[in-house]
Amino acid sequence: MASILQEKLLEASCVGDIEAVAALLSQNTDINGKNIVNGWTALHWACKRNNEEIVRILLNSGANKDTVNNKGEKPVDVTTSESIVGLLGGTLNKSTGNHFDEEVGVRFSPNYLKNAPLNGQVDIGRLRSKHTDFSAMQTTALPAAQNDDLVLLLRRHGSTDPDFIEIEIPKWKLTYNTLLKICCEELEVFEGQVERIRKLPNTRLRKDTDVKRLLNGQELEIVLKTPNGEKTANCYQSISTCKNQTILY
Repeated sequence: MASILQEKLLEASCVGDIEAVAALLSQNTDINGKNIVNGWTALHWACKRNNEEIVRILLNSGANKDTVNNKGEKPVDVTTSESIVGLLGGTLNKSTGNHFDEEVGVRFSPNYLKNAPLNGQVDIGRLRSKHTDFSAMQTTALPAAQNDDLVLLLRRHGSTDPDFIEIEIPKWKLTYNTLLKICCEELEVFEGQVERIRKLPNTRLRKDTDVKRLLNGQELEIVLKTPNGEKTANCYQSISTCKNQTILY
């Protein structure tokens, strides 16, 4: 059974099935297990396919970036992604191609390359859940500080309820799209309704680098679009339109 799960992890890392990778790692699958023919690990495959998100998951879960395959190649030697090279701490190998015959050898080609799975999903049976809890993944190989979730305070702009709610995001998955998705799920709104995410008091979040600067306890507001696409009007009447009226204090 362990060898089957290990091969499934290699396959999921190759085809980019993030949910399957998370589910398999939750079963204590050997993250550094090698294919018996070519010596490739899950991290080798994720690097070869330039899938940065899976590379991050594997590294945070204890993948050994220095493991070599049967050709003596480390994971960093088979990627063409500069951002992944930065994560692994190596040098970009510009001669690395993206051809399967080069990466696995002429005599061997895994079944998941010959017969690619439908929609990039690996058959892992009952292990697959509708919503994988990435925050519950085992990350014992990393210092505790890197395993913490970021706790943010969230509310909807213009709501009759002024209170904030707490939301949690794994620090390794801290991107604008992830933040937007979690905010919408917590406030039960559609992503298409969101006009902006505001870091209080007056800073608009626009990209991943903005989100990565957030700190624990930061207050956020979701600003929704109006039905006509107009900005929300100020709810207070301007004094300039009421010159002839008495102002009460």
